[in-house]
Amino acid sequence: MSQVPTLAAHNLLTSRLMQTQKNVYDLQTQLSTKKKSQDYTGISSDSLRLINIENQASRTQAFITANTVANTRLTAMNNSVSSARESLKTFRDDLSQYLGRDLTTMSDEEINNFKDLQQRAFNTMKDVEDYFDTKLDGQYLFAGGKADTVPVEVPYTSLSGFQSVYDGNTVTAPESRFAHMNNTQVTSADTGNLAFSSAGTITAATADAFNLQHYTAADTGAVTFTAASGTIAATTAGAFANVQAGMTIQVGGSGVAGDDRFYTVKSMSTDGKTLTVDPSIAADGVGAAGTEITVPSIQPGPITVTGSDNNARTYTVTGISMDGRTLTVNPPPVNETLTAPHAVQISNDIYYKGGETVVQHRVDETRTVEFGINAKDGAVEKAFRALGMVCQGMPDDGSGNVDGVELTRRLNQALGVITDAIDHSAGNTTENGQDFGRLENLLASNQIVLSNAMDRQKTQVSFYQTRAGEMENADVTEVAVKINDEANALQYSYAAMSMVNNLSLLNYLS
Repeated sequence: MSQVPTLAAHNLLTSRLMQTQKNVYDLQTQLSTKKKSQDYTGISSDSLRLINIENQASRTQAFITANTVANTRLTAMNNSVSSARESLKTFRDDLSQYLGRDLTTMSDEEINNFKDLQQRAFNTMKDVEDYFDTKLDGQYLFAGGKADTVPVEVPYTSLSGFQSVYDGNTVTAPESRFAHMNNTQVTSADTGNLAFSSAGTITAATADAFNLQHYTAADTGAVTFTAASGTIAATTAGAFANVQAGMTIQVGGSGVAGDDRFYTVKSMSTDGKTLTVDPSIAADGVGAAGTEITVPSIQPGPITVTGSDNNARTYTVTGISMDGRTLTVNPPPVNETLTAPHAVQISNDIYYKGGETVVQHRVDETRTVEFGINAKDGAVEKAFRALGMVCQGMPDDGSGNVDGVELTRRLNQALGVITDAIDHSAGNTTENGQDFGRLENLLASNQIVLSNAMDRQKTQVSFYQTRAGEMENADVTEVAVKINDEANALQYSYAAMSMVNNLSLLNYLS
């Protein structure tokens, strides 16, 4: 007769007992973690779907995080734009009030009042510079993709420093976007050999190296200057076809007193013969046979020279020879002669140092928005240009007195530009359509897009989390009941095991 209990029976009972113990442990783990399983194996039938849902939830959450950061950036940008606009509106009101007086003959008090106005203009310029140099998380917000570069740099710390460059007579502040933003760069391919002289000149070997265009009597025929209409008219049709509104031109050799100087082109006739210019023509007359008209590529004002061992720095151009070969600059450079090809580059120095890239932000899987704002925007440019026109030195009438008529023209021009920067008028065809109102609307619109997207994404994440929870979360009540059942079964198993272990052949036979 077999021994009681048999080894097979003992092993079977032990195996069942251990399984019941494991069941109790697993259920207790589910109860404490509220998860059906601690790995995907325990929910193998749902594991693939769960992984996909978790990945999608993670990606959607990443979009929420990125959109939150982008929304913070937009808020900071909107604050900067709004603050700049308020500063400009305050100054515009001051300028408008000042222009309510007759400046034809200015008293000492009016001159002092104007100097106070200039100081406010310079302070406003520095305020606007600061607003558009806003930095967040180590990145400049208005730098057009060059987030590590200060976008706006007005290289003057005082009004007197600004006027030391733009004295209002020899060098006047730009009055058009073309002149203000002309960032032409001249290299050895344009200049040939290049000579720096301590006499205060930079001279290129190549004629017209510093001119975009050069017109002589052979191109224009006789040239007539008319003060009443403020025009320069050629005899040859289409002579000025390549001249654009906003360009700076220089007249020389006309023989008409006071008309040889720099002008800004306001408009051009459809036949390409007549240019309307600012400031006003000094005197009526027909230019001499040697009259020349040029469009300088390097203009009066600040330039930057790079690539030179001895003369790499910023200069102020105060004059350009009519043949386009020689720049008169201040301070005088160090004597240096360079043979082409050389590494020197001469560039007009504009206020904007950022990039041209339009920054894009991906909102979700299928959509992006363009922030589309950098400090080179037309609204910002107009603000700096208008303020510069006020800040520059006062015009001299040639006898040591302030030229009130020219000053009034400049201030009215500045008032029109700054007003258009704040709110563009459709009737103003001489300026581009950008204004601060458009910037605010663009930023607000992008904020709405981001806000709506984040609301949808948060709803999606909530859905994914609910669906994932259904797959992986345990029902606590159900688990508690199962633990009780398994615990009872475990107790019964122990009791049965004990009884079986006490069996022997002796008490079996008895």
